[in-house]
Amino acid sequence: MASLRARLINFALPLMGIKRFFSQPGKLDERIAKMRRQASPRPGKKAHDSFDISEDAARGFDVVTIAPKAGVKPGAPQLLYLHGGGYVMDIAAVHWSAILGLCERLGAVATVPIYPLAPEHKASETLAAMRDIYDELAEQHGARNVTVMGDSAGGGMALALAQMLKADGNALPGRLVLFSPWLDATGKDPGQQAVQARDKMLSVNGLEACAAMYGGDLANADPRISPLFGELGGLPPMAIFAGTRDLLVSDSRRLVKNLDAIGEKSYEFHEYPDMFHVWMLFPVPEAKQALDQAAAFIRSH
Repeated sequence: MASLRARLINFALPLMGIKRFFSQPGKLDERIAKMRRQASPRPGKKAHDSFDISEDAARGFDVVTIAPKAGVKPGAPQLLYLHGGGYVMDIAAVHWSAILGLCERLGAVATVPIYPLAPEHKASETLAAMRDIYDELAEQHGARNVTVMGDSAGGGMALALAQMLKADGNALPGRLVLFSPWLDATGKDPGQQAVQARDKMLSVNGLEACAAMYGGDLANADPRISPLFGELGGLPPMAIFAGTRDLLVSDSRRLVKNLDAIGEKSYEFHEYPDMFHVWMLFPVPEAKQALDQAAAFIRSH
């Protein structure tokens, strides 16, 4: 059973308006325009006591770097974190606490692109930009020292990026970490429909609409936005986290099934009962557990 705090947050999730956002695709354009008028959140003042936090806008969008003031621990990875938000939402304040928590656990530096969003920007453009950042980090730190990770849409983008690198024969990151990843943008899996009533954040029709905005000319089944349908062999070790009250849990289960089917065993799958979408970003005991597990996985590889 989920902790009391997690149950309370799950009960309160509808007040955040995310479910309403994803349940009314006809109003997406209006709501996205309203979001664009809001300031993009950054780590709070307290974070600057322990971390050096800088921004670089040279690429045409901000890239935030978080580095421990005490210095990087020997052997610590370089993190590349891709935030979620259906490809249309900016990074949220809750993302920063999780990213800072990972940096603290690992003594690591994190690079966090505030990447171009849909519908103004499309998948081909955004993925190319993320690949450029990855290539730069791989050159600086060595590809095997880079961990690519993300939540929700960012988790899907992390897997799609690794597949692109593999297809082109490029050096792969040392590991992937996928938090509640969105891996199938078609909305056709019956498993999603079965969980939708219990999910207080997402709805299938809203996700489909966001995928169409992000994909542009790409079909929703294209592996660049639905990496579940891409090549899974020969990818880096991956840690996958999903909760049973998240309609995207079926994406993670199918990913694990497909990995098993081709004999790929270098993964960990952590399925949390009664946990909601991207719970690891929220102040609940299960988030601490998931971040501890993610850090342990990164260290072990």
